[in-house]
Amino acid sequence: MKILFFGDSATDANRKRSNDDAGRVPEEYSNEPRALGSGYVFLIAAELYTEKPNYYQILNRGIGGDRLPQLYGRINLDVWREKPDVLNIWVGGNDMPREKNPNSTDLKRWGRLYRMMIEETMERLPDTKILICEPWWPRPAYKQIASEYAAEAKKIAQEFNLPFVSLMDKLEKAVEVYGYDTCYYDGVHPSVEACKVIADEWLRVFKEQVVKE
Repeated sequence: MKILFFGDSATDANRKRSNDDAGRVPEEYSNEPRALGSGYVFLIAAELYTEKPNYYQILNRGIGGDRLPQLYGRINLDVWREKPDVLNIWVGGNDMPREKNPNSTDLKRWGRLYRMMIEETMERLPDTKILICEPWWPRPAYKQIASEYAAEAKKIAQEFNLPFVSLMDKLEKAVEVYGYDTCYYDGVHPSVEACKVIADEWLRVFKEQVVKE
């Protein structure tokens, strides 16, 4: 089963890139730790690879700084060409309007573009199962904006009857337990503790709503 993670820096997590046209590593090295990055994708792969050796193939196609328009622009090369059995999409943090972010994507346009991306993917890859992860931006000052994008993503998942991985509440609870600086090592990107929270919730949804089917 080929599972492809598509997103921004939270997915990227400093993964190794080759020198090919898409900045990817060859598929035969998809179990190389550096190819998976040092974030939640690595933790998910570690569990799935040990549960069923040689059954899963995990591909990380996150690129730091990407917004939804960038994902849409590279989806043919990084997703459709790969023909994954499962596609996970996590995007939105870089799209949200906030201070020092002149390249934000208006929520209405964001929703319209997201729906186009889902529709076209379903047309080209009708057998691919798609999961949508809840967009988030961790700084408390932007909670309202993050909630609006999260609500739109959940609405899209419901419209297309797709599994939705809810993360905001879990991450906020983690902050209550561990502290903000512990959960976000640079104030924005998830630490080991936060990545474990993300991976655990993703695996729960995956096993309950994808594998069981």
